[in-house]
This record gives sequence, C-alpha cells and structure tokens, in this order.
Amino acid sequence: MPKFMIVGGDGMLAFAIKKNEYYSDFIAFSSKECDITKPEMIEKHILKYKPEYLLNCAAYTDVAGAEKEISSAMDVNAHGAINLALLSNKHQCRLVHFSTDYVFKGDKEIVYKEDMPTNPVNSYGATKQKGEEFVQAVNPSALIVRVSLLYGVNGRNFISKIANIMQQQPEMSAICDRYGKTTYACDVAEATKNLIEKEAVGIYHFANEGICTKYEFTKKIYELLRKKIDFKCDILPLMSFEYPDNTPRPIWSVLDTEKYKQKTGADIRHWEEALEDYVMSLEI
Repeated sequence: MPKFMIVGGDGMLAFAIKKNEYYSDFIAFSSKECDITKPEMIEKHILKYKPEYLLNCAAYTDVAGAEKEISSAMDVNAHGAINLALLSNKHQCRLVHFSTDYVFKGDKEIVYKEDMPTNPVNSYGATKQKGEEFVQAVNPSALIVRVSLLYGVNGRNFISKIANIMQQQPEMSAICDRYGKTTYACDVAEATKNLIEKEAVGIYHFANEGICTKYEFTKKIYELLRKKIDFKCDILPLMSFEYPDNTPRPIWSVLDTEKYKQKTGADIRHWEEALEDYVMSLEI
C-alpha cells in the first residue's frame, strides 16, 4: 500500500511533491479522479489504498475568480478540507493540508507568525481561513503548511504567465507597492518532508527568504530569461491602484518562518536562488 495519497494530484504543488524521492511511495489523484467535495469518493480511495499520509494539494486558487464564485471556492477550500479532516481521523491517516498567506489582512509592516489572528481581505483568503479552522477543529494532529506566491513546474503561475508576456511585448508593468515572499514548489515539497520527519503538527509557515515586490520579482525573471534567450522588454513599475483587477489583496504579506527553522533545523534559501533554479530549468 502507498505511504502517501495525494489529492489535487494534477496541480503544481503535487507535481513537485511527486518528483521528490522522499514521496516515491505514493498514489495521486487528479481533482476529477478524487473530488474532495465528495466524501464518498475520498473514502473509496482511502479504503482501497490505506495510506499513512493524506496530502491535500487540491485548492481553488483563482483569487479574482473567488470574488464571483465564492460558493465554488468555499466548496473546495473549506468544505473539501473538512471532508479530508474527518476521513483522515476516521481512517487514522495523517493529514497534511496546504494554505496561504492570504489568510492575513496584510495592512501593516509586520512579519506574520503562525499564531497571529487571521483577517483576510478577499474571498479566496476567507475560504482558505475557513479550511484551516475546520481542519484544526476536527483533526488537531493535522499539519498545515502556509505558503506565499507559489510557483513551479506544471502549473499556471505568476512566472509562466509573465514569461510569455515579456517575450511577446516591448514592455510590461508589474506592481511595485505590494510586498511579500515567494515560494518555489520544489522547496515546499522538501520543507514538508522535513516537517513530516519531525512529526510536526499544527500550523507552520514556509516561504523562500527575502522580501520583494512583484516588480522586483519580474525584473529578476527578465534578467534570468535573458541568459537563455535573446529578447527585449522594458519592465515598468505600476502602483496597485493603477492595476485593472480591483480584487482586494494584502499590501504587506510577509510570513515568519522561524518556527519551521527551529523545528526542522533546516535552512531556507533566498528567493533569488530558488527563482534562478526554476528559470534555468525551463525549456524555452
């Protein structure tokens, strides 16, 4: 029987987890193969494969879309999470649930620790907050890993989107007045392994070291891509109020990762190093 059962197995984070040797003994299901809003479907797979760990990589992640489709986002991010928490309890498998920095309001220049009050400013963050609350209430032994601006292979993310844009246009703009951390999916997979090995429970923050804006992040992507291909694009700063998408987002969203480092004894690499690894691995 596989040690790890991964739901949301066709997504970016699941792809990184499956590529990590630690999780080699796994079974993974796409969102269609195992819809976490349908408990009978989840339970059928748990009964068949009897995993030791249930990894929830399934999520509704469209921040702007959640404002219009709040019920769909709540179904996956909150109700799906409670289904997994209940069933992992019932069948005695350890639940690992992934969440987001968007559970915080992000209106003050503070570093957010795991035990600070949550107060999301948008519907996506609210649904992820509810998911966390449900998981902790039903299954206190679950591990919850919050990440920030996740990117990686095999998924639609900020980097793949802007890499395409900057190769097709003479200039592009990126927001310069929102600050946060970024997180490479491969590093999340490794960090989760470290936490599992230490039998961590409760909430832990993980993101690559260093704070940046999307403008700074975009300029670095451009610099790295220029090492691989010859093209020209001017990267221009854009204030958030000028951005056409008016979905509320945190202005300062910086996760504190000291709890993770103290628990695991592991270092976290800087976002520039992680980003270079990712961009250099791209086939362009």
